[in-house]
Amino acid sequence: MDYSEEKSFNNNSNIMDGVHVGNGNGHSNHVHTINSSNNASPGIRTINTISPGDLDVIDVVHQKPSSNGYTSVKTHGGVYDDESVDDLSEVGETCGWGKMHPRSLQSCAKIPWFLVFLCIFAITQGITVNGLVYVITTTLERRFKLPSVQSGFISSSYDFSVMVVIVFVTYFGEQRHKPRILAFGAFVFAIGSFVFMLPQFTTPNYEFRSSDYEYCDAGRNGTDPCDSMEETSGLSLYFWVFVGAQFLHGLGAAPLYTLGITYIDENVKPKMTSLYIGIFNGASLLGPAFGYVLGGMFLSIYTDLGVDHESLGLDPESPLFVGAWWMGFILTAFLALSIIIPFLAFPKSLPGQHRLAKQRVNEAHNGAEFSTREGFGNSLRDFPKATLALVKNVPFMCICGAATTEWFLLAGFAVFAPKFLESQFNLSSSWAALLVGFTVIPAAVGGSIIGGYVVKRFDLKVQGMIKWCLAVLTISFFFLGAFIISCPNPNIAGVTVEYGEIDVDVTSRETELEHTCNGDCFCDSMFQPVCGVDNIIYYSACHAGCVDSWEEEGYGNCSCIAAPDNFTSDLPMATLGKCESSCGWTNLFLGLLFCIEFFTILAVVPSTTATLRCVPHSQRSFALGLQSLLYRALGTVPGPVVFGAIIDKACLLWENSCDGKGTCWLYNNATFSRSMLILAACIKVGSLIFFMGALFTYKPPPPPPVGSPRVAARHAEGMKKKNGAIPNGIHQQILLQSSMDDLHQSRQTTV
Repeated sequence: MDYSEEKSFNNNSNIMDGVHVGNGNGHSNHVHTINSSNNASPGIRTINTISPGDLDVIDVVHQKPSSNGYTSVKTHGGVYDDESVDDLSEVGETCGWGKMHPRSLQSCAKIPWFLVFLCIFAITQGITVNGLVYVITTTLERRFKLPSVQSGFISSSYDFSVMVVIVFVTYFGEQRHKPRILAFGAFVFAIGSFVFMLPQFTTPNYEFRSSDYEYCDAGRNGTDPCDSMEETSGLSLYFWVFVGAQFLHGLGAAPLYTLGITYIDENVKPKMTSLYIGIFNGASLLGPAFGYVLGGMFLSIYTDLGVDHESLGLDPESPLFVGAWWMGFILTAFLALSIIIPFLAFPKSLPGQHRLAKQRVNEAHNGAEFSTREGFGNSLRDFPKATLALVKNVPFMCICGAATTEWFLLAGFAVFAPKFLESQFNLSSSWAALLVGFTVIPAAVGGSIIGGYVVKRFDLKVQGMIKWCLAVLTISFFFLGAFIISCPNPNIAGVTVEYGEIDVDVTSRETELEHTCNGDCFCDSMFQPVCGVDNIIYYSACHAGCVDSWEEEGYGNCSCIAAPDNFTSDLPMATLGKCESSCGWTNLFLGLLFCIEFFTILAVVPSTTATLRCVPHSQRSFALGLQSLLYRALGTVPGPVVFGAIIDKACLLWENSCDGKGTCWLYNNATFSRSMLILAACIKVGSLIFFMGALFTYKPPPPPPVGSPRVAARHAEGMKKKNGAIPNGIHQQILLQSSMDDLHQSRQTTV
């Protein structure tokens, strides 16, 4: 059956009144839009033909004059407004809870407000997982008698949790109410924080035992220090509570960097996506900084609030002091709870989302589309096909490979950059961590925001984003020369120099902490370095052969220390701590480290945006989830392990604990630098290779034919920017494109 409708018009009308739709056999499937304008000659009609095939969605096109000279199109979905061109799916997309949709709240139905609450969630996650958990690691080991391997697994269990759930969260969440999923995630995250601090309230007060092997005492008669160690109590079983809490943290945060980003992408203009993502990533990087500051503040407070720690002889500088490790998790739990209600108020899609979808240009690799049937994603039976579609997208997989190598590198730097500063420049662990934080956090925040702005400012397409990533990562590669910097090893008796002989280098031979001067002292393996008056560091006062302890002043009568000629007996021969040493490269290294971080993070937002653009629109969330799985499984989880294994080859002095080999107390600085340089350079080269693979394999979609509505829409947008208005005839083509897009969506093939 076909029908046609034509209405008379004259040269003074602003009307487009012609439709011919043919659906019968032998009839054409064309829409002929007949329009005229005030400038047209009488009786002259311009006919634009569009043939998408099977246009039965369009009943009648009624173009009527409006106050602004634009028109409206009537379809099965109703009447499109001439300015917004939004469909009726936006009716009811208002802020509120249940049946409550107060008018005063509708001004918040905008993406900047959503971004505010998403940033709060990201900061909360950063404070907790990347800040507090790292800061309190040593404290948890001391308080709950945990070995380092278990404390390390507590940190890693968050990533394991995200890896387990991320692909399913993004697969099922793509077509669902994303703000509600984020609200549920915030709730689960808050529960995780409450569980993490639970052991503080279910265990007795902290008890400690001081060492009996602080200085040399021949009266111990060879007693093995390990024989006097108390057995580990049931406190170590709380390890599983911490792991469970971290799994809840991972489950709650899984939608944050995936569904949160795609919700932003589908509710802003395409060219603005990168700027919003840059702001979001920049805010998320503030979380670890806040976490370190808050963690340091809380750890200066004694863990048991009702106990006078001074009466126990403890202060925050004591190695036996345990701070209030649990306080920060109260704060993050309530922060997570505070954003649940705001997230629940946001609609599934914000007003104007349909119009933004019309503006979006398909940049998927080779113009690929992933059509979905109704109800797609409600079960796992579609999961293999959805995964295969992404795996076959070579540019996407190359970008995932680059993201994996870069996060591998960043994770290794996050763990070992403070240790590098501590070893090379003889800094305390707290000061080294603080310097790294003050250097890296501003670089990361600035790089994230600027990277997003560059994509927005120059309206970069997928190929442009990949080229940008190649450029900035190449620059960061050359700044890896920072790890050429190496300072001399400190003078440690029995490790780098001979006992009492500062000029005798023994680095190349086996470590010998025992010497004839301390052979009768029966020292333990606790590393408590002291600085002798001979400017040599000794493993402990006991290893220095010191018999007398002068309380806070130091130690005297040390048989291993060769006192200088001008030394007087009323002065201590050794003081607690390492000897001071200076290496003038600290500021240079920090400056180069800033550049490495800055230029590396400059690629994060463009690569994320390229990920969103090079896959079909319906697979954006799932693509981010799969990418997150890959860079966690192959990057952030094994990265620190590989870095640690290679760096341990540079260890000169291991702690010999009762349980076996403990931590490394001293590294060969030259070997440490060389290991970091070679490993980082190899990883960075891998990133560049992956991005080059993405650049050479990506094929942009074929351009639309000249005269198509899409071309007309772009031309109209340019004319509107130039003249402040869109010509009526071109606007009619844009409106018809809206109807055609609706038809395309209704005619999507099933998977």
